[in-house]
Amino acid sequence: MFEIIAMITMFIDHLGAAFFPDQMEFRIIGRIAMPLYTFGIVQGYKYTKNFNKYILRLVILALVSQPFYSLLFHTKGLNMVFTLLVCLILLKYYDQTKSKSKYLIIPLAAYILEAIDFDYGFYAFLLTLIYYVGKKIVWRHNLLNIAYICINNWVIQLFSFLPSMLITKYENHPLRGRMRNFYRIFYPLHLAFLLLLDKII
Repeated sequence: MFEIIAMITMFIDHLGAAFFPDQMEFRIIGRIAMPLYTFGIVQGYKYTKNFNKYILRLVILALVSQPFYSLLFHTKGLNMVFTLLVCLILLKYYDQTKSKSKYLIIPLAAYILEAIDFDYGFYAFLLTLIYYVGKKIVWRHNLLNIAYICINNWVIQLFSFLPSMLITKYENHPLRGRMRNFYRIFYPLHLAFLLLLDKII
C-alpha cells in the first residue's frame, strides 16, 4: 500500500513542479512521497540479502533517472535516488560501527549532502536515521520539519509528517514480486513521461 501511495503522490508533486509551479496543492500532496521512499530504503536495508546488489541497483536507477530529472526541472542538482543511495551507504556505516565514533557519520553526512546539491540534502539522512531507530518517529519527524522550515522557509514541509503517523502502525515486511520491480522503475519512467509531455505541450 505504501509503495502505491508513494508513487502516486510523487507523480502529483512532480506534475505540479513541472507544469503548475504556483499551485501549492500539488506540492502539499507531494510532501507525502519522500518520507515513504525514505522508509522504503530503510526497510530495504533491513531485508536485503545482498547489500552490494542493492547498492548497484540504486546506482543504475540514479544514473538512468538523472538526464530526465535535469531536463525536466532545469537543474544541475542530483535526483532523489542519489540522495537515498548516499543515505543507505551512510546508514550501513552507522549500523556496523559499534564504537561512539559512529556518531561522526552525522557531521560527515551533513557535509556530503549539503556540499553537493542532493535533493533534500542532510534532511534526508536525518529522516533515514529516525526511521531506522524507530522510536518516537512522529515527534522526531516534526522537530526535523520545524528545523527544515526555519532553514529553507518551506512551510508546506509540515505535511510530510503524515506518512510517519502511518509508518508507526506498519508491519515490517519486504515488497515482493512484480510490484517490487514496477516500484523500482517507476521513478525514471514517470520523469521520462513528464519530460515527453513537456516537449509535446
